[in-house]
Amino acid sequence: MENKNIAFPGDIIAMEEEYLPGKNTEEYGGNIYATILGKVHRDDKNLVVSIIAENKKIKPSVGSIVYGKVIKVINKEAIIQLSAIYVNNNIYPTNVEARLRLPVQNKNAYSHIITLGDLIRGRITVTKPLYLTIFSPDLGVLKTRCLVCRKELILKNNILYCSNCQRNETRKIASDYGNINIFGGNNGRV
Repeated sequence: MENKNIAFPGDIIAMEEEYLPGKNTEEYGGNIYATILGKVHRDDKNLVVSIIAENKKIKPSVGSIVYGKVIKVINKEAIIQLSAIYVNNNIYPTNVEARLRLPVQNKNAYSHIITLGDLIRGRITVTKPLYLTIFSPDLGVLKTRCLVCRKELILKNNILYCSNCQRNETRKIASDYGNINIFGGNNGRV
């Protein structure tokens, strides 16, 4: 299992055989999950893994890289619940909604760009009201699930594939889909 320095809610941060669940974590099905956004802290002496939250609150500004989840698609826009903002080589929690304009005429055709539940990386373009874009190679969907069975999709030959349904799906994915580079661009992986 890859060791991450930063975890989002729902990320697997360890296996039950390796560590005991600590603060801001939960054990389920043999895995230990993060329950909040924060830095992963591994206490190797006591074999406990915890998540340490950053308390500093930062407001998104134009150009800020943000992370969030698609919670609604309406009227040629998606509503994104932002959970983190990347500023000055640090990632901070946030809890605001932003909008994403969808360049599609047919409202039933949005699922090829994004769909409900997608985890995305975006860049703020306007602050009042808050808008973001995902239309750059390092931006877009970082994790998504099959529209039929809800199993996590994997990237196979540059196509999103469901190993359960054997279906292919499309989204506007980030260049590091599935092997998430938390900061985007050419910065180091977490």
